[in-house]
Amino acid sequence: MSDVVVTGMGVVSAYGRGVPALLDGLATGRPPSVGASDDAATRPIDRAVLDGAEPASWLASAIDEALAEARWPSRAPSPLLLLAAQAEAPPGEQNPLSAPNTVVAGARRWDRPLVVSHACASALFGIHLAARLIRGGAHDAVLVAGVSVCNPYASESLRVVKAIGTAPSRPFDRVRDGILIGEGSGAVLLERASAAAARGVTPLAELAASVAQIGGRSSVASDPEVVYACMVRALDEAGASGLDYVHAHATGTVQGDEAELQAVARLVAERAWPAVSVSSHKGALGHLLHASAFPGVAVAVSAVRDAVIPTTVGLREPVVIDGVDLPVEGAALRRNRPVEHALVNAFGFGGNNASVLLRRIRPLVPPRTTESPDLG
Repeated sequence: MSDVVVTGMGVVSAYGRGVPALLDGLATGRPPSVGASDDAATRPIDRAVLDGAEPASWLASAIDEALAEARWPSRAPSPLLLLAAQAEAPPGEQNPLSAPNTVVAGARRWDRPLVVSHACASALFGIHLAARLIRGGAHDAVLVAGVSVCNPYASESLRVVKAIGTAPSRPFDRVRDGILIGEGSGAVLLERASAAAARGVTPLAELAASVAQIGGRSSVASDPEVVYACMVRALDEAGASGLDYVHAHATGTVQGDEAELQAVARLVAERAWPAVSVSSHKGALGHLLHASAFPGVAVAVSAVRDAVIPTTVGLREPVVIDGVDLPVEGAALRRNRPVEHALVNAFGFGGNNASVLLRRIRPLVPPRTTESPDLG
């Protein structure tokens, strides 16, 4: 088993509160609950699906769910919190892109949590940092969390670079034309495997490897060479002999989706592996910006646990590329064999690139008992 494992997850999305709601919505391929908006670039959550809960409560909701799933003891000290966000909030400023200076979830409180800010790859950069802190012996458990709320700052910044598309987003589709901004929150609890075992907790998945890399030939466009390098490094560091699923960054832009598909196809061809299934949640939820990888990690954990691979909502006319299987929108694919490795990608402006590789937890096989021969 890897020395770092995932023990808890939490999500708030346009499918409702909780990881099960997200997975059920994507597994059936149905549209999420999107509210009305004056900004055509956004797909805000219909508050009715959250029983009216406002954005100020979403981060705490995801954190509470992750800690509950991990069976984190109520009297134990809180794990270190890393916030995936655009920036730390200046004193007195209420910019929705900024991370809060204080996070309260239930009876727990974190003051001045560490902010990991790497554009739309922030959540995976946070997971990568968390793994390094655990492997380096600084912490036994690290909680990575973030929230994204639709706001004009984000919309206008994407309009400036002409990345906004029309509703709905259609990742990997021949007629895709750009990003729509969604909202929601997420949390992932990572632990040292031995610490989780000592608590009697069965992990959801192993963190087989993570890569976070800054580089590329453009401050905006994805670079297929860097995307490829991130995935290869993750697979090689984990010693993976195959890849079953990629939860793609895939925002629905013409250039970004193409760069990611080229990188996956090159990887499959060079290693002579079977075609890899690739899908994205952004056709359903839109782009959650710095928090965008949290739904992807939840989906990838489900893939390695339950051998379920969701399709891409909005994908009706997939591009054709060798070595890549792009399932069109509809019911999820249910494998009749284990999904051993699932890769999650996230790429952001400024050359921020990250890949996280999750591995299936193999069930413990009880030792065989040898019966004594009948000497009677």
